[in-house]
Amino acid sequence: NVTVPGVDEDVDVVVSDVVVVDDVAVLDVDEDVDVVVSDVVVIEDVAVADVEEDVNVVIIDAVVGDNVAVID
Repeated sequence: NVTVPGVDEDVDVVVSDVVVVDDVAVLDVDEDVDVVVSDVVVIEDVAVADVEEDVNVVIIDAVVGDNVAVID
C-alpha cells in the first residue's frame, strides 16, 4: 500500500513515526511548504520526499533496509 500526503500550497506538514513494510511512503509537495519527516522506518522499499520548490525538508532518524531513502 502507498501512503501519499499530497500537498499543494501554503501548508505546514508534519509526518512522524511512519512505518512502511515492503512498500512506499511518499511526500509529494509542490510549493511553499515546510515538511518534516521523523522516525521513518522503511523495510525493503523506498521512502521519498519529492519536493519541487521553496520548501524546507528535514528527515530525522531515517532507517532504510535493503533499499533507498531519497530527498529529490
